[in-house]
Amino acid sequence: MFTKKGDAAVLAKLGDVPAPYREIGERLHRIIRKSAPSLEPIVRWGLPFYVRNGKDVCYIKPDKDFIAFGFGEDVNPAQEEGAHMHPVAWTFTSLDDATESKVRALVTKAVA
Repeated sequence: MFTKKGDAAVLAKLGDVPAPYREIGERLHRIIRKSAPSLEPIVRWGLPFYVRNGKDVCYIKPDKDFIAFGFGEDVNPAQEEGAHMHPVAWTFTSLDDATESKVRALVTKAVA
């Protein structure tokens, strides 16, 4: 497994993503970094991950038709008590202010 660390590595990887998903990925990166500056951005397995103490907190996964954002196995801020099914990843084809606010709240909760 080859890992590159830092904002520059993640932004370079997101720079390879076709528009408009590149812009969504870069925006997600800014949301994550601003909401959880303690997370370390890395590129592993060709994907941007954000880790704390060596454990994956969240990631961005580009595709040709969307960009996905999700959480690692150790933390799931979207889990609801009593629910039988829990979301761990979402796909984006656009990113509006309301959705950005939801992402920011989930990332903040994940690192609380």
